Amino acid sequence: MSKTKENIRSACRLLLDKGVGTVVVTLGSKGSFYMNYEESGWVQALGVDTIDTTGVGDAFNGALVVGLCRGESLRSSIDFATKVAAYVVTQMGAQPLISDSILN
Repeated sequence: MSKTKENIRSACRLLLDKGVGTVVVTLGSKGSFYMNYEESGWVQALGVDTIDTTGVGDAFNGALVVGLCRGESLRSSIDFATKVAAYVVTQMGAQPLISDSILN
């Protein structure tokens, strides 16, 4: 495992030890990492042609919450959030894309 991945895991463990229930770290084009006391894993980013990254973090977080509120698993919710984020960066202007991606 690379030093960066080791550092991310260590930071997540530290947050869990401080009482945080679940940690999700987004890494842009390198994907994301999630960890809680039951599970952890890496999720690959989708390879897209990035046009504008404005609002992509908001898109990811909003989609993650939508997935969780729908009763999906953490991993499934992160997969959904990854797809929404990938879609949002392919065009200029995030707000209409976020609404369309999450609500439809």
